[in-house]
Amino acid sequence: MFQELLASLVSLLIVDPIQAEMSERLAQAGAPQGVIADVRTCAEASLPGLADRAVAEPLWVVSTALNVWTGQTTPESILGNTPQCEAALKSARVYLESRGA
Repeated sequence: MFQELLASLVSLLIVDPIQAEMSERLAQAGAPQGVIADVRTCAEASLPGLADRAVAEPLWVVSTALNVWTGQTTPESILGNTPQCEAALKSARVYLESRGA
Protein backbone atom coordinates (compact mmCIF):
# COMPACT_ATOMS: atom_id res chain seq x y z
CA MET A 1 0.00 0.00 0.00
CA PHE A 2 2.84 2.40 0.85
CA GLN A 3 4.47 1.72 -2.52
CA GLU A 4 1.18 2.42 -4.32
CA LEU A 5 0.86 5.71 -2.47
CA LEU A 6 4.40 6.72 -3.40
CA ALA A 7 3.79 5.68 -7.01
CA SER A 8 0.74 7.95 -7.08
CA LEU A 9 2.75 10.81 -5.61
CA VAL A 10 5.60 10.27 -8.07
CA SER A 11 3.09 10.28 -10.91
CA LEU A 12 1.31 13.40 -9.70
CA LEU A 13 4.35 15.42 -8.64
CA ILE A 14 7.02 14.32 -11.09
CA VAL A 15 5.90 12.26 -14.09
CA ASP A 16 2.74 14.21 -15.00
CA PRO A 17 4.50 17.62 -14.97
CA ILE A 18 7.40 16.17 -16.95
CA GLN A 19 5.01 14.75 -19.55
CA ALA A 20 3.20 18.06 -19.86
CA GLU A 21 6.40 20.08 -20.20
CA MET A 22 7.99 17.75 -22.73
CA SER A 23 4.81 17.55 -24.80
CA GLU A 24 4.53 21.34 -24.87
CA ARG A 25 8.19 21.87 -25.76
CA LEU A 26 8.07 19.24 -28.51
CA ALA A 27 4.85 20.65 -29.96
CA GLN A 28 6.39 24.12 -30.03
CA ALA A 29 9.47 22.67 -31.75
CA GLY A 30 7.27 21.11 -34.43
CA ALA A 31 7.97 17.50 -33.50
CA PRO A 32 5.71 14.87 -35.05
CA GLN A 33 2.95 13.42 -32.89
CA GLY A 34 4.77 10.07 -32.92
CA VAL A 35 7.78 11.56 -31.13
CA ILE A 36 5.53 13.27 -28.59
CA ALA A 37 3.65 10.01 -28.01
CA ASP A 38 6.93 8.10 -27.57
CA VAL A 39 8.04 10.54 -24.87
CA ARG A 40 4.68 10.19 -23.12
CA THR A 41 4.94 6.41 -23.29
CA CYS A 42 8.48 6.44 -21.94
CA ALA A 43 7.45 8.67 -19.04
CA GLU A 44 4.61 6.31 -18.17
CA ALA A 45 6.89 3.28 -18.50
CA SER A 46 9.44 4.88 -16.18
CA LEU A 47 6.92 5.23 -13.35
CA PRO A 48 7.55 1.81 -11.74
CA GLY A 49 11.31 2.43 -11.59
CA LEU A 50 10.82 5.92 -10.23
CA ALA A 51 8.35 4.57 -7.67
CA ASP A 52 10.90 1.97 -6.57
CA ARG A 53 13.43 4.73 -6.12
CA ALA A 54 10.88 6.71 -4.11
CA VAL A 55 10.41 3.74 -1.77
CA ALA A 56 14.17 3.46 -1.28
CA GLU A 57 14.72 7.22 -1.04
CA PRO A 58 11.59 9.06 0.15
CA LEU A 59 13.41 12.39 0.33
CA TRP A 60 14.28 12.02 -3.35
CA VAL A 61 10.57 12.45 -4.16
CA VAL A 62 10.41 15.75 -2.29
CA SER A 63 13.65 17.19 -3.66
CA THR A 64 13.00 16.03 -7.22
CA ALA A 65 9.42 17.30 -7.22
CA LEU A 66 10.59 20.70 -6.01
CA ASN A 67 13.35 20.79 -8.61
CA VAL A 68 10.94 19.81 -11.40
CA TRP A 69 8.34 22.37 -10.35
CA THR A 70 10.88 25.18 -10.03
CA GLY A 71 12.61 24.31 -13.28
CA GLN A 72 15.93 23.44 -11.66
CA THR A 73 15.79 19.90 -13.03
CA THR A 74 15.10 19.20 -16.67
CA PRO A 75 12.70 16.43 -17.65
CA GLU A 76 15.51 14.79 -19.56
CA SER A 77 17.59 14.46 -16.42
CA ILE A 78 14.81 12.49 -14.71
CA LEU A 79 13.68 10.38 -17.64
CA GLY A 80 17.19 10.03 -19.02
CA ASN A 81 18.03 7.88 -16.02
CA THR A 82 15.52 5.24 -17.09
CA PRO A 83 16.37 2.69 -19.80
CA GLN A 84 12.87 2.86 -21.31
CA CYS A 85 13.42 6.43 -22.44
CA GLU A 86 16.76 6.34 -24.22
CA ALA A 87 15.40 6.07 -27.79
CA ALA A 88 12.44 8.40 -27.19
CA LEU A 89 14.62 11.12 -25.69
CA LYS A 90 17.18 10.75 -28.45
CA SER A 91 14.44 11.37 -31.03
CA ALA A 92 13.02 14.27 -29.03
CA ARG A 93 16.44 15.84 -28.56
CA VAL A 94 16.79 16.20 -32.35
CA TYR A 95 13.74 18.51 -32.40
CA LEU A 96 14.51 20.33 -29.18
CA GLU A 97 18.10 21.13 -30.17
CA SER A 98 17.28 22.08 -33.76
CA ARG A 99 14.62 24.56 -32.62
CA GLY A 100 16.33 25.75 -29.45
CA ALA A 101 13.34 24.68 -27.37
